[in-house]
Amino acid sequence: MIVDTLDNINYYFGMSKELDSALSVLKHYNLSLLEPGDYFDFPISGCNTTLKILEPEIVTDENAIPWEYHKNIIDVQCVLKGGTELIGYAPRSKLDGWEYNEARDTAFTTAKCNYLPIRLEEYDFAIFFPQDAHRKIQSAGIKGYHKLVLKVPISGFRLPNKL
Repeated sequence: MIVDTLDNINYYFGMSKELDSALSVLKHYNLSLLEPGDYFDFPISGCNTTLKILEPEIVTDENAIPWEYHKNIIDVQCVLKGGTELIGYAPRSKLDGWEYNEARDTAFTTAKCNYLPIRLEEYDFAIFFPQDAHRKIQSAGIKGYHKLVLKVPISGFRLPNKL
């Protein structure tokens, strides 16, 4: 898992061409101008993914979002404007009861565990890898809150030469 601000995005290039393409989109486009929705034809070179712009969703104990992870994609999330989001992170090995949907490449569980809370504010981003379980805990924002989600293929991923 990686959590940082867009000011430091250059440190994360070089792990895969697909992730580089997604990070380039974050670096070079003002995505906060897009309306919420799924952008299936957004041009992300070498990256077969959908650009999603989301509005805040109120999360309570009654409608808690389950934990998730993906086997074949890297999840890139960024708060673009107007709000904050609290995301829970835990190593997926700490949770049990996973139900995997191969067609969506998503596994879910409602198991309980201790987790690391991550607060994303405007221009903060998180990258979740296949070993990283994550779930939205809370989001808050004003009208016009935008959050970006990119699903990046794990194929071709390698560790950078210099960390």
